[in-house]
Amino acid sequence: MRPKSSSRAALLALTTAAWMGVSGLALAQTASEAHEIPQSQTAEHADNLVHLAALAKHPGEVGAIAARAVALFKQHDAREAEYIMPPLSLLPYLADGKITPDMQWAVVMADRVKADRELIFTEHTKMIEVLNELQFAGQKAHDEEAVDFAKSAAVDALNDVEILEPMAVVIGDILRAKLGSPAH
Repeated sequence: MRPKSSSRAALLALTTAAWMGVSGLALAQTASEAHEIPQSQTAEHADNLVHLAALAKHPGEVGAIAARAVALFKQHDAREAEYIMPPLSLLPYLADGKITPDMQWAVVMADRVKADRELIFTEHTKMIEVLNELQFAGQKAHDEEAVDFAKSAAVDALNDVEILEPMAVVIGDILRAKLGSPAH
């Protein structure tokens, strides 16, 4: 389902294009072919990968740790694009009380989030561990860019665990209550 007002869609597209650049926008569109992903999340993930890739070019331990982090972030971002973030695109419609049968797809995704919560938590734990390593290495190397990024990205990962992923599950529960269980 892709209901949106043209002015909201235009604003989001312009914001995302400015933030990510044209190639990043094309990548985000490819990653979410089946269902939308909130553009703020797409932009945040793209920005994190850009920063990590730049940090991976730093000398010594900072670069080595950042390179390890890139792989972890890419793996988790792919999972989020596949089934964690798309249900979140329905939040504005749910807030307006607009629930339609063509939103049923989100119930299946939310159920998968619920089933995979332990795996998702483990991924976030690994991401936060490598970010802690990056912060420590940045402190030792007096690399403020690495320290600042590591702190910020760790907060983003915690936000995913505390708010975004549980919200995907809640969205599924709300839709199930209003629409019934999806046919498999």
